[in-house]
Amino acid sequence: MKKITISNAPAYTSPNSMTLICTEKPDGTTNLATLAFWAFASANPGKIMFSLNKGAYSLELLAGKKEVVLAVPGVELTGALIECGTCSGRDTDKIAKAGLTMQEVEGTNIKAPVPCRLLIHAVVAGTMDADDHVVHLCDVRGVYGDEEVEAVFGWKGYAEFGAAQKK
Repeated sequence: MKKITISNAPAYTSPNSMTLICTEKPDGTTNLATLAFWAFASANPGKIMFSLNKGAYSLELLAGKKEVVLAVPGVELTGALIECGTCSGRDTDKIAKAGLTMQEVEGTNIKAPVPCRLLIHAVVAGTMDADDHVVHLCDVRGVYGDEEVEAVFGWKGYAEFGAAQKK
């Protein structure tokens, strides 16, 4: 083994599922942000956790309304993942810019893009400072899946996006 940096470690765990975090803007519309750092934290009761960069607009939105929809998009939304990760929703309507169709999510006003393999509606239960990020632990309110949708994954430490392939 050779010594590597933590920023290079995701290349060793590829593929990693890519997600969009959906939050509600003050005007009631949905903000989308590309999110790579997330995980299931508990199955009973259901909990997820994710980490947001301290400069993220989504972090500001979650400080006010502690509700989120985590969306695992289909491969058709690979371009949207890139679009949503390269600009701020504070200044840009990412949904319009990426030409996305949105769907209702039961139990919330927050919408999610179509198609998605998995949607998780959750409420922030606690946060923890993680230097350049803030970790959120969330209580799951609802989970929705579509086996027909092929999820998009980050490869080579998020240098590439694409479908998972069996070896």
